Amino acid sequence: MYPSTFALDPESVPENGDSARFWTADRRATAVVTALRNNMGQPLADLLREAKRDVIEASRGTITYERTKDNWFVLSGYVAGRIFYRRTFLSRAGQVIATLWIEFPRDMRPCFEEAVTTMSLSFRESR
Repeated sequence: MYPSTFALDPESVPENGDSARFWTADRRATAVVTALRNNMGQPLADLLREAKRDVIEASRGTITYERTKDNWFVLSGYVAGRIFYRRTFLSRAGQVIATLWIEFPRDMRPCFEEAVTTMSLSFRESR
């Protein structure tokens, strides 16, 4: 589920349908959803370590919040002066890595806190 402030970019969906990008009308905020096969059988701890390294080393960002549960983790903070929120979970007995990445300017924080919560809580394995 995504809020009406975001619209699907149909050109972002590849033929295999494993990802999609959503934009706000002004394109200042984006949400990207991916679902990739976990071909290497990576455990959640390895995925978390890679995600943190990507934010801190590759993107020179800062992580201000981190939470981990049995099959998911959340990271949020700042990358390139923008707020990011990442939720990743392992689904289907660890066979699929699903990630939600939301990014928006700092000045939009009051407008997007509810949207981030809505998308995050709905981003889980369907039963």
